[in-house]
Amino acid sequence: MSSYPARLLLVRHGETDWNQARIPQGHADIPLNNKGREQARALAQRLRGWDIDCIYSSDLARASETAAILGNAVGLGPRLVSAWREVDLGGSSGLTHAEIEDRYPNELAALAQGRDIPRGGGETLAALQARAVQEFESLRVSHAAQTVLIVSHGGTLKTLICHLIGLGLRHHNRLSTGGNTGLSIVQFDSGSPRLTLLNDVSHLRDCQ
Repeated sequence: MSSYPARLLLVRHGETDWNQARIPQGHADIPLNNKGREQARALAQRLRGWDIDCIYSSDLARASETAAILGNAVGLGPRLVSAWREVDLGGSSGLTHAEIEDRYPNELAALAQGRDIPRGGGETLAALQARAVQEFESLRVSHAAQTVLIVSHGGTLKTLICHLIGLGLRHHNRLSTGGNTGLSIVQFDSGSPRLTLLNDVSHLRDCQ
């Protein structure tokens, strides 16, 4: 596994107002709220002093601002990459659950049956996973034996983790999306990827 990073640190972005209201965001560019910034600062304090070689981030504001706060703590500037965006939810982005039920009943029924169809006319999970895996493959050799921090979104990180640990995409919901600024760690030092931490938010104990 010498052509792989030694360690991947995978971070979900901090909270937004839409997270708080449980409104799906997708590609909508919603900024962090004050709590989200506090969460990012708490994680930054946790990571201060860690040996991190580079930071990649989704270019959406909620992720890029989280990444900038973390970068300030470890002395690195994040590289913004659109491939790390959340799944494209098309027309369902920004709708309440009741509105999605009203406008996309057939889609919800298909998803409940386990079919992977474009969400709101946007993107399938398979397409989301494909772009996340392609982006990971594009960076892994150049960061061999390094520690790489990626700030992204719950859905994107789940599909990447599924790929890395050999869990079929149909089982992605067996992984929690995790809380905002949840930290997952994948180690590559044993001959194959090992998920050693999943969506840990212990750094948020003092956040309200």
